[in-house]
Amino acid sequence: MTRLKDRLRQVREHLGETQKSMSARFSLGVNTWQGYERLGKLPKGETLAQLLELDISVDWLLTGHGNMHLTGNRRGLDAALLGHIIDGVLALHVPDGLRPMPSEQGQLISRIYDRLVAIPDERERRGALRYALEQTREDLFGPVPGAAP
Repeated sequence: MTRLKDRLRQVREHLGETQKSMSARFSLGVNTWQGYERLGKLPKGETLAQLLELDISVDWLLTGHGNMHLTGNRRGLDAALLGHIIDGVLALHVPDGLRPMPSEQGQLISRIYDRLVAIPDERERRGALRYALEQTREDLFGPVPGAAP
């Protein structure tokens, strides 16, 4: 299985872009896309949502499963929900700055999305997202100091 940074490079090459032009295309800092490919950092939810609009499967990008294009993968991904989940997972950290590895982030995002996408009510979905992120934080790093048991 390829790594996230390799899949990001594959997307860029498929689009016929340079690292600099990818940064410009997604309104990122000039070296940001280069950092994604070099370090395998997970792009922000907004960038992933833009890739989704270009028919790039975010499931494939995050996990390596399926095809690069949405064709043959899940249809009708909710880009806004996916963006909120990605931003929430990227914000997971403990005071010393630890974060899940990119491969773990992709798996977390996929699992949370699968649970939440079936909730039709937007308000209920937001609450479920907050709860899922709190539970994920506790599962990864233990209880938040000073939080109610």
